[in-house]
Amino acid sequence: MINNEQRSRYRVTDSHRNQTFVGMLKRDRDTDLWTWKGHIDFIDGHNVEFASQRCFTTKTEAEDYMRRFACDRIDNRLSLNRF
Repeated sequence: MINNEQRSRYRVTDSHRNQTFVGMLKRDRDTDLWTWKGHIDFIDGHNVEFASQRCFTTKTEAEDYMRRFACDRIDNRLSLNRF
């Protein structure tokens, strides 16, 4: 049986432009709001950690925002957003 704490945490592993990122989504049991944190492991060995600065009402909203954030950071690091 899965307890309530386990259901309130989700791990997301993905990649963008061949750079891996991992995020952890967490629901606050008191407020029912979601936050996230994660890191990007660049191929060149550089690693970046990040965390949400706001809360989200749904897991999907938090995950979508986290994915966009990670992809934007990767694009910025690889200078792809300047084209």
